[in-house]
Amino acid sequence: MEYPWIELRGRDDRELSDGAMNKIAFATIVALDVILCSPVFAQLARDAAIAKAEAILRNFQDGNTADIAKEFDARMTQELPEAKLKPVWQALVAKFGAFKSIDERREGQMEGRQAVELFLSFEKEKIIQRAVFDSEGKVAGLVFRPTALAVLPPNKGEIK
Repeated sequence: MEYPWIELRGRDDRELSDGAMNKIAFATIVALDVILCSPVFAQLARDAAIAKAEAILRNFQDGNTADIAKEFDARMTQELPEAKLKPVWQALVAKFGAFKSIDERREGQMEGRQAVELFLSFEKEKIIQRAVFDSEGKVAGLVFRPTALAVLPPNKGEIK
């Protein structure tokens, strides 16, 4: 069997035997088949991911922690029950003052997952809210950090 699109040679630049060539070609075809036919991890559209992160912020502001918890993946549901979410917003406002605005929105990949960072302005401080989404669009991570710990690069044509 001949594969004109594969050219393989041995160490001393001699052509490989037909049997060796067939085994290598078959292995290459199987590998390509596995790679090309494997399911691709889905992710939210950029605007949908940003909207979901903003909805989390609004739910914190409105005290709707049950709506936030509903969006968690199984691990987050187990590790961060709704009862632990309830005091988060009050603690942020107590420490940083009244919430003023979202100054910047960034979306991108973080450790193989889709993430959104919202740059939040409070009266006394600016911080980020980072939401990480799994392949099903569920929240797989949620943190508030100083802006110096932002990991996503600014988006081209970002939404402000």
